[in-house]
Formats: sequence, C-alpha cells, structure tokens
Amino acid sequence: MDHRNRLRNLLLLLLLGLIAGCAQLPKHAQPHFYAPQDEALVSRKGFGYRLLLVADFKAASLPPDYRQYDHSIGAQSCISIRPSRDLKIHIGQAYYQNMLFYSGTLSHLKFEAIFVPECSWWNPALDRRKNEYVLQHEQIHFALAEIAARKLTSKAGYEMQSYIAFGNSYSEVEKEIVEKLKNMGQETMEASLQEHTRFDEDTSLFHDPQAQRKWLKNIEIRLTEGNDNS
Repeated sequence: MDHRNRLRNLLLLLLLGLIAGCAQLPKHAQPHFYAPQDEALVSRKGFGYRLLLVADFKAASLPPDYRQYDHSIGAQSCISIRPSRDLKIHIGQAYYQNMLFYSGTLSHLKFEAIFVPECSWWNPALDRRKNEYVLQHEQIHFALAEIAARKLTSKAGYEMQSYIAFGNSYSEVEKEIVEKLKNMGQETMEASLQEHTRFDEDTSLFHDPQAQRKWLKNIEIRLTEGNDNS
C-alpha cells in the first residue's frame, strides 16, 4: 500500500461516524458518532451521496449496545465524512544547514459524505407501510452529512491553501497532516450533530410526515444551491 492510500485509510478511521436514525426512544435515538472495528471496509464499500434504497442496509444486526432496542429502531445509518479520492498529498525531503527535514502539503482537498452499507442496519420486522418514512428519514441524515462535508470543503480551501507540515521524518509529517484533518473533521461533525439532533427531535419521537417533508424540502434546496445554512 502506498503512502497516499495509507494516509487516506488513517483518515477514514479518524473521521468515520455512525448516525442513528428513525428511533422512538429519546435515549438511544440521539445521533452519535461511532468508530467501527473494520475501517478498511469503509474504504472499499462506502459510496458517495445518492438516493438510498432499503437494499443499501446490509448489516445483519445493530451494534451490541443497541440490540436491546431493535424493536423501536427502524433503521440505523453508518455515515462518514472523508477526504475525496482527488486528494493529493505531497511529502518531500530537503536539507537545511546539513540537516534533513521533511515537509508536506495538500492539494485538491475536498470532503465528501459516504454511506457504508455493511454497518447500516434495516429492521427486518419493520411494518412495510413505514418503509417510505424511514427511508426518507435516513436520506435526510445522509444529506445533512453531505452538506456538512461541503461546508468543510469550503473551510478547508481557505484554511489549508498555505498549510505546510514539517517534521524530522515522513511518518512525523504524515501524523501532523492526519491530526490536522482529524481536528477539522471532528469540529464539523460536532457542529452538524446539533442539526441531526434537531431533525430527530422533530421527526423521530413520533410519526410526523409533514414535518419530515418540510425538512426534506429545505435539504433539497440547500443541496441544489450549495447553501449550508440551517
């Protein structure tokens, strides 16, 4: 595995989040972030923003801490924000006063939301009459993540245009870049979590198609216009 792929896999581990959706009990219905055990699976199986299908939810069960609530959870989406595959990482070496040092820069930095089927769960006992509502609910969570990723891309384009990481070794520079992007990702996810929570408060505690359609309409406008305002 080359250094670029190794760095991208590290970023996936650092940025991955599991967002719970379509639950009926306040305690476990709260959106949260979760680091999966198999981050390599995310790199292979995750796909970018598009319309979701019931067939996209391939997890056999909920995570252990949530299995006791499977009767009240309609679906759970595994959603991540990661650097896109266009990311270019440049780490080189040079000498200053006969001392070797390394420097690293980034180009084509863009973030994207991905959905990971293998850790996303659909309740097989869900009443089919609720399928449309639940799927729409998870779609909105996915869209909120995509909006957050676009917002982060805009922020990163400004903050990282003159960024240079320095270190005494390749791995030291790599670590600094990972930490920088990790911190940016965590700040964005924490900020977006507030909106995911507001959405769940409006639509997860009870069946409210009108409220959910209002959210969907707003989301569609924001995705089309590139507006990240709440």
